Amino acid sequence: MIKRLYIKNLAIIKELEVSFGSGLNVITGETGSGKSILIGAIGLLLGGRASGDIIRTGEDAAVVEGEWSSGGKTLLVRRNLRTNGTSRSFLNDEPIKLADLAGSTAALVDLHGQHEHQSLLRVGTHIDFLDAFAGLLPERGVLSHTYSRLMELNTQLAELTHRIEQDKELYELHQFQLQELEAAAPAPQEAHELTQEHERLSQAEALHDVLNSIEVRLQNDEPSVAGDLGGLLRQLERFVHLSPALALLGERFASVKVEVEDLAYEAGRYGATVHSDPQRLADIEERLGQLETIKRKYGGSLEAAREKMNQLQALVEGYVASDERWAQLREEQQRQQAAYSAQCQALSSQRRAACINLQADIVATLARLDMPGTRFEVRVSNELSATGVCHIGDQTYRSDERGYDRVEFYISPNPGEELRPLVKIASGGEISRIMLGIKTVLTAYDPVDCLIFDEIDNGISGATAETVGAALEELARSRQVICITHLPQIAARGAYHLIVTKELHQGRTLSRIRVLTDEERREEIARLLSGAQITQASMDQAQELLSPFHGSPDHPRRSTPIHG
Repeated sequence: MIKRLYIKNLAIIKELEVSFGSGLNVITGETGSGKSILIGAIGLLLGGRASGDIIRTGEDAAVVEGEWSSGGKTLLVRRNLRTNGTSRSFLNDEPIKLADLAGSTAALVDLHGQHEHQSLLRVGTHIDFLDAFAGLLPERGVLSHTYSRLMELNTQLAELTHRIEQDKELYELHQFQLQELEAAAPAPQEAHELTQEHERLSQAEALHDVLNSIEVRLQNDEPSVAGDLGGLLRQLERFVHLSPALALLGERFASVKVEVEDLAYEAGRYGATVHSDPQRLADIEERLGQLETIKRKYGGSLEAAREKMNQLQALVEGYVASDERWAQLREEQQRQQAAYSAQCQALSSQRRAACINLQADIVATLARLDMPGTRFEVRVSNELSATGVCHIGDQTYRSDERGYDRVEFYISPNPGEELRPLVKIASGGEISRIMLGIKTVLTAYDPVDCLIFDEIDNGISGATAETVGAALEELARSRQVICITHLPQIAARGAYHLIVTKELHQGRTLSRIRVLTDEERREEIARLLSGAQITQASMDQAQELLSPFHGSPDHPRRSTPIHG
């Protein structure tokens, strides 16, 4: 609810501050006294556009400030206006963009009259009112959750699809590289071992010839080295008895002969193992060439190539996992889409069934507000969309977290007139009464806890005024209602009665507002009954109008308005 309104230098208002109470606040005053300026000031706090010409003549700037109590918290909204048409907005003393201010305050107040801040005049709210009236909010909560998950899956799928498309060429390259490395399968020491084997094989024939020559020369030639040593030893043996030194020399000769024979044997034995293998040599050369290519392409060494192969394996596994994840997401998305579409269809059927009761209740209420010929219709429609996510049969519909229905209220206030969208009906008292009727029916489902009615009494009187007053009073039992009125039957229903007056001060018109005492209130209602000339009869009638409502809450603390 709005607790306090402060205005400075706006139109004919120099400076004033007013407090509002809970329940029904009525505002009366002569035409042109500034009542609508108060409502316009609240509209500015709700994000309404402002022009420099609304600033009081002779002043450079204006200030409008409002204090709300919402959800146990205090909300302070301020607009600073300048004559050049610029303005600054503040929410709890923090700067805020005008568009954001409008969004932040949209649920604080509904203005009904010549103002645009009416939730029922925003088509997007009609579906909310219908669902609340029909008790469909739990079902819609389930649908909203399904929709949110579906949107989340669509986003994940789109992102993953985009990434897979981007990675497609890389995947093909990495897969080719991995296949090349896996086909090569380089072992850490393979190149070194193959190089040694290649060197042995490439010199096998020459080595075989050398070893064979050694064996032949040492053992098999005529004469051979071993044979020569044997002949020399036999000659020496004839003299070894002559001296120990000669005996030792003979032993050494014998040892050398044995070593030469052993060398010849080993050379022959090893030579027998050395074979030329042209095919193996060609295979080794081909393999070494392959490994050299691998080293050159993948890091300069076989160790680097193996590390690259491990990295590629991880990358390719990641690509495969992405494909598998895409398939999982797609399967879940299809399930969620099917569930969402079924929930949309079921909710739509329930909405269409509830329309009849809502229409009947509103028509009956408007009839009691002296609008007996009014027709009211709730229209539920759908819109095809190729990009929609709701599929019913072969059709695809535009939809959101509230389903695929578009709900709009249509009304014909006068017999013989065609039904027109509620958002396009004329402003003024008629629309205020229509809104009162609709709000009366939907009061339990309306989140806005402050309703303002301007010009609600245009064109009504007598019994209808009594009915409208009773409806306002009933509405005010569950929320704050502020009503500008000229009718005593409505003014008498208020728990709080404020009067707006204007006066001349130093040649300038000033507007002021104050809370009436009980006696002042009786006089004001008498004035509304009889005009400027208050009679005893009108005073008595005023007392009679007030008497049933003396049990209303006490008036708020009366504060003296501030004047320039």
